[in-house]
Formats: sequence, C-alpha cells, structure tokens
Amino acid sequence: MIYGHGDDIFRYGDKIKMNFSSNVYNRADYTELKEHLMDHFEVVSHYPEPDAHSLESMIAEKLEVPENTVMVTNGANEAIYLIAQLYKGWASIIPQPTFTEYEDACRAYGHLISYDTTDELEMLPEDRIYWLCNPNNPTGNVLVKNLITHIVRKHPRYLYVVDQSYADYTLCPMIQPKEMVDCFNLMLLFSLSKKYCIPGLRLGYIVASPIIIDRLKHIRQPWTINGMAIEAGKFFIRRDPKMIPDLNEYLAEAQRLHDTLSAIDGLLVMKTDTNFMLVNIDEGNTQELKKWLIENYGILIRDASNFRGLDNHCFRITSQTPEENNALVEALTEYIEWKKEM
Repeated sequence: MIYGHGDDIFRYGDKIKMNFSSNVYNRADYTELKEHLMDHFEVVSHYPEPDAHSLESMIAEKLEVPENTVMVTNGANEAIYLIAQLYKGWASIIPQPTFTEYEDACRAYGHLISYDTTDELEMLPEDRIYWLCNPNNPTGNVLVKNLITHIVRKHPRYLYVVDQSYADYTLCPMIQPKEMVDCFNLMLLFSLSKKYCIPGLRLGYIVASPIIIDRLKHIRQPWTINGMAIEAGKFFIRRDPKMIPDLNEYLAEAQRLHDTLSAIDGLLVMKTDTNFMLVNIDEGNTQELKKWLIENYGILIRDASNFRGLDNHCFRITSQTPEENNALVEALTEYIEWKKEM
C-alpha cells in the first residue's frame, strides 16, 4: 500500500498550502536537531551499526526494561512486516477499519486473515495474532488500557501486537512497557517518527520478550537504520525535546474543529481521542472532494476510501492551527453548497 497512505504531498508540488492529510504534527521546531546533525555529519562517511544497538540500549534504559527486549526498526512499518514474516502462515485477526499495512503485511506472508467476526473466530486455528492499533488510525479511537492488558494476560496462547504509534497524540492512558515486561505474548510498537515529528527519518521500535526480539533480529536485513537516523534517535532520547505543542491545547483545538464540522449539514464526524478524525460526507465523493480542495484552496486531506470497511464518502483530517482549521471549515461548507446546487 505504498501509495495508499496519507501525506502524499509529494504528488502536488507547490499546490499545497495547508496539509491536513498527515497525522503527524507538522510545525515542530527542528533548529536544535539540525545543529546536532550538522555537528555529527561525519556519520555519513562510514557504515552505521548493522542493528542500531547503541540506540536500543538508550531506549531500554529510558523505558526501564531489559536491553534485550527492545529492537529499533525503520519506522513502525518495518516492525509490522517483520512480525508478519516471523509468524508466516499464522491466523491474524485485524479489526476494521484500521491501518492498512497490517493486512498488507499479513497477506504478503500467507496469513489467514479474519476481520474479527464471531463466526470466523470460532473457526480459526490456535496459532493466531491479534493486531490492535491504539490509538486507532483512521478513527482516532482509543481502547481502554486495562481492557487490553486484561485480555492479553487472560489469553497467553495467543499473540497480541499493540501498535501505540500515536500514543503521544492522546491524553488517554497507554500501556507502559515496564508494566508488561513479564508478558511474553505481547509486542508493543512505538514510533519515534511520530513522537518527535520526524517521519522522513523513519524511526520506530518494538518492545517484546527476549525470545521474540532475538527471532526478529535473525530475519531482518542489516543496516535498515541509517547513520543520520541513529544519531537523531540518540539526540531525542537524551534530550527528549518538546516537538508537539501543549497537548491539552492541541486536542482542545481538535475538539473545536470536530464540533464545528459536526454542525455542518451533510457531514458526520466520528468521535476521536486524538488530533485526527474520520469524516463522512453525503455529497459527492472523496476523490472529487480532495481534488476540489487542492485546486480551490490548496488544502490536502486524506482520502480514506482505501481503508477496509470505508467507502468513497470517508476522509480523514488532522487538526492544524485555528486559522487553517477555519479555512477547512469554510472550504468544506462551500463544497457542500456547490454540490447541492448542481
């Protein structure tokens, strides 16, 4: 699904003035990171560590978990494909709608896929993995932390992948790795790319049992994390700079956008616990809407019609500045009025 993700701004040159399509905060201050990377630019002149071990050690220390329970990956995406490869041919339960890469990765490695219907679950083999995106993409919903941990501990026969890539974009409680260090059927995925607003550097990590981490490392390719990314990762783990603005204020603005859009006749906005939200539009379709917004306002949204279970009336947006959010509201109102007059 390489070309099915959001933030496809690279397709439109300088047409985009306001980008609502990526879930990652896009106004981070990179000044200190730039200075640090320039001071360490020599890393490009030699091969990096084959497995980013020094960064893994720093992350493990910060999380207060054993070093052999952490594996740094090329974004959360590499983690997803490695897990699917390691458990090739297993059954995978993927509740919908959710991040499309789980299904793509599982299909690539011959998994028997279920979309979490009761009849299917009763027929599935015991070798199964449950994939949970929490907070979920594209809906922005968050599952109750205690419910997840209860289910994982109650069913040790099954494996659970809990993708917490958007954990830093919600105020809801998230699973802390040190709380589940004794749980050998759980794999937690994290995204430094999203936490520190650096999606272009592709940095994520897995926290799992030492046995699972060891097996994953045996099947991965070497040097999937480049030297600049490793150095950036060390910078962030040491300093932990605040790249996302005050979360209370940021989510309050997201809720204002949610409420304002909900008041527009013809839009249905789903409840969200994050900075992004799923919207259904009655008039027209999202392919037409996306093109219209680009041409008339320079606004980019995420067409969500390629998520399983959604159709071409669904799109996802991420809250931006109050001024940009107001511009989006104006643009969507104008589009709906235009469609009604046709």
